[in-house]
Amino acid sequence: MIACRMAVTNESMRQENSGWGRAIARLKEIPRLTLGHFPTPLVPMTRLVREVCAGQELWIKHDDYAGPGFGGNKIRKLEFELAGARRAGATVVLTTGGLRSNHCRITAALAAQLGFGCHLVLNGERPGEGGEPASHALDRLYGAELHYVKRGVDRAPAMAELARELAGRGERPYVIPLGASTPLGACGFAAAVLELREQCEAIGMKPGAIVHATSSAGTQAGLAAGLVLAGWEEVELVGVSADDSAEEISGAAGRIVEGMEELLGVAAGGLRRRLRVEDGFVGAGYGIPSEAGERALTVLARTEGVVLDPVYTAKAMAGMLAVLPSLPRGPVVFWHTGGQMALVEWGGRR
Repeated sequence: MIACRMAVTNESMRQENSGWGRAIARLKEIPRLTLGHFPTPLVPMTRLVREVCAGQELWIKHDDYAGPGFGGNKIRKLEFELAGARRAGATVVLTTGGLRSNHCRITAALAAQLGFGCHLVLNGERPGEGGEPASHALDRLYGAELHYVKRGVDRAPAMAELARELAGRGERPYVIPLGASTPLGACGFAAAVLELREQCEAIGMKPGAIVHATSSAGTQAGLAAGLVLAGWEEVELVGVSADDSAEEISGAAGRIVEGMEELLGVAAGGLRRRLRVEDGFVGAGYGIPSEAGERALTVLARTEGVVLDPVYTAKAMAGMLAVLPSLPRGPVVFWHTGGQMALVEWGGRR
């Protein structure tokens, strides 16, 4: 174990002193607020292994423990985006998402913590009286103002119009795009890979693969770039889609990585790596629980006492269990991106 640990540590030291060391230093220089509880735990899933995949080594990275707004992957991105809002002298932040958006809820929570006003543009039917989702009650509890549009394509124009209206009232608005899936936000997950590498070094483990839920592509882009910076390019990265096609998500992630290269002073193409997106686990559609996801959610709860959500992480876990035979040899890390509030919305139905 000691020899293995030293080998991994020496590898990371060589990486820090290589050309990537300059990009890593630049990443660490980007202004970032301390909003989450990091590092999040990295825990072996030994009972799940005995139940479903004997002989495989599985771990879970608990970003569901990351902090405010019921935790989740968005906090890492918002530490960077909200630092940008503070640098810009903003008085109010705007963002957007679906009706029960985790990103919107966490943005509202962190905006309250930082003293920003907050406006959320949500797509879908405005809830009727007495039919407001629990997540909306929390959004309002955090002080956010909610606005509704019918379709996803209407969100960005509505935010732009709202920003103009707020500026006309003397506010200084700062717009955070869907999921904080921007090059700046994705830097949160490049930094997260360095966090994971340090944890792995401490226990003498190196993953063969990382599996996570993916949608607006910021998490996958950040992880992909972070694996390059960490010297872990051979680690397989698998995003399991909650909605869009593999082609759409890969394209979006690639564009975000391009922006990260510019931010980090890396030559064009320097942070590119093969992106693997599994889009066969969406089920009937976005936000609709799937049978495979429900099975994965139940087995993880009953073996590890870990709760997933039916929209993102349950489908990602179902995907991970299905693709295990195709992954490289070595430990597999499941990155828990949060979202358990969705269980409340679905009445905890099993």
